[in-house]
Amino acid sequence: MAETWPSTRARRALLAVADTVGRAATAPFHRHRKDLTKGSIRSILVIEPWNIGDVILATPFLRALRQLYPGARISLLAKDYAEILLEKSGLVDEVIVGDLPWTASRNKYPLRASTAKTMRGLIRALRARKFDLTIDARMDIRSNSLAALTGAPHRIGYSIGGGGWLLTRSLPSHRRESHKVDDWLDLLTLLPGGDEVRSLSDKVPFLKVSDAERSSAALRLGQGAKLSSPVIGYHPGGSHAAKRWPLGHFEHAVYELNRSLGGTHIVFLGPDDVAPTRLEQGTVVRRPKLRELMAEIACCDVLVCNDSGPMHIADALGVPVAAIFEIGNPQWYGPSGSRARVIPGELAGLGISSAPLDRPPPHPVAVDRVIETVKRLVGAAHGAGALESAKL
Repeated sequence: MAETWPSTRARRALLAVADTVGRAATAPFHRHRKDLTKGSIRSILVIEPWNIGDVILATPFLRALRQLYPGARISLLAKDYAEILLEKSGLVDEVIVGDLPWTASRNKYPLRASTAKTMRGLIRALRARKFDLTIDARMDIRSNSLAALTGAPHRIGYSIGGGGWLLTRSLPSHRRESHKVDDWLDLLTLLPGGDEVRSLSDKVPFLKVSDAERSSAALRLGQGAKLSSPVIGYHPGGSHAAKRWPLGHFEHAVYELNRSLGGTHIVFLGPDDVAPTRLEQGTVVRRPKLRELMAEIACCDVLVCNDSGPMHIADALGVPVAAIFEIGNPQWYGPSGSRARVIPGELAGLGISSAPLDRPPPHPVAVDRVIETVKRLVGAAHGAGALESAKL
């Protein structure tokens, strides 16, 4: 089970108390639950109001859900960038934008009247849609509470301490080795006819970029000229300091790969990312908007990146990824494409609380490991000759 928050003794105790009280309070209502039949589901709410990567990891489930309920209206509760990510994909009928307090990177629970007013408005809007079914793989009492407040008669998710009693159907959460994609897909087994769809589901995330978007991106990157091969992208950003490979290491990797492989080298920056200052002449530096970023990543032969949203974007677009995991668990959140390669640091795979998130690990991943991985990916994409040239 992909953990999404650190499990502490105090938190487990608090959730256990909530679980005991909640089960007792809701027990009388369990006897009057409606049967879940395929024909009774016409409107579905999927809850995933977290980061870019989280939305992308839900796309295999959304594709399977569309197959299971082709006539139902599927809504996704998410941050505003989900509309941009899922444009042209056909995976959902609408994105309901909700910026929930507990999904903020800091200051999660501001005691402001405007926050309470926004939440009341969101809950009223969700209840007005009269959803038949809510689905959530977050394993979080806060998400389960929101699902219950929608008034949907059927609510499926994971049974965690302090949250399972808010659901009508749930799976146990004691699975330490599953990927987040599997956490989503396994919820299909709680739905009528879902077992067969689950067994046939493609586990690779899915995004769509049009040919026109890709062509325009190539023109931007090449400034009107054809891009020289190989095209290698780099994204040095990450949601937390501990996830970010040192910027100097990225600069070194760009220099060495440019010298040994030639081609086109592109550094992608987010709105708040610090720009590198030591780059070879001719290196393209871009700070694109999200949809432009997707199309430009689609032009790359390889993306070198941290555990980040662009890593999942590249993976969902079929672009080979050299993913640096300084911390975090790639078994839970790593790229799933067959051509993706994870380069783990010394603290990777130890859990989400294995290292402080506000400072980098003391011993970063070595530059040589990243360079070798990229060369192998380029060789696989362009044939053995390219790999041999890279070693010269």
